[in-house]
Amino acid sequence: MARPEATQFSIGRVLGDSFGVYARNFIGFTALALLIGLIELLFTIYSGANQVDESGEVEFVGYDAVVAGFITLLARSLTEATLIYGTFQDLRGQKAGVGACVRQGLASIVPVIIGSIISSIGIGFASLLLLIPGLIVMTIWWLYVPAIVVERQGVFDAFNRSAYLTAGHRWAVFGLIIVVILLTIAVIYISEIVSYAVLTVWPGMDAFLLFLIIDYVGGAMIAAFGAVLVAVGYYYLRAEKEGIDADQIASIFD
Repeated sequence: MARPEATQFSIGRVLGDSFGVYARNFIGFTALALLIGLIELLFTIYSGANQVDESGEVEFVGYDAVVAGFITLLARSLTEATLIYGTFQDLRGQKAGVGACVRQGLASIVPVIIGSIISSIGIGFASLLLLIPGLIVMTIWWLYVPAIVVERQGVFDAFNRSAYLTAGHRWAVFGLIIVVILLTIAVIYISEIVSYAVLTVWPGMDAFLLFLIIDYVGGAMIAAFGAVLVAVGYYYLRAEKEGIDADQIASIFD
């Protein structure tokens, strides 16, 4: 990892380090994301069992769609809170155990959940106007979870802190968000292709259950990578703006 005074935030640098961190911790980080993703899986099984399109993909409508969107955001935020510690340990050249990641994530779980609720409401209302305002709010608030977990900021201070850190780099942050969105779309299509392939070989298999399992695993990997991406982006923005390195940032966990 480069010294902070020589570090600049960029899409390529953040993506490259994020892929590296996730690859080195693939099993542990994915397992944690799968565990947290059970929230989404159980809701889908409970409410979406009879809302399936021809491809086997779950379709939420009305109230269920709103709840599903909130649960997805909540799960992603909790995954971020859990994996921030693990990401910074990796950036320091150390290995983080699954148990340590969970403990550090749980220490901030209440403000993270409250922040997730506020974020989902804010992004939701902005998206009602048009898609673009919702993406703008998402970009400005991209770092509220690490601000809570790492800096112990209050919920509203965390949103302000995120706005400060992303200022001047919001097009790049927006680009990173688009990368995650594109990866999510790719996972959906891959899930459908794999589901069709398996159903061709075993036509008697439950299409809904098959798609659900494949989508659950793929979604967990996207959530884990997205969490690493936020943590690495947070590091680079603080390194560039404040001249602080990974050891100094992660010292809050020691």
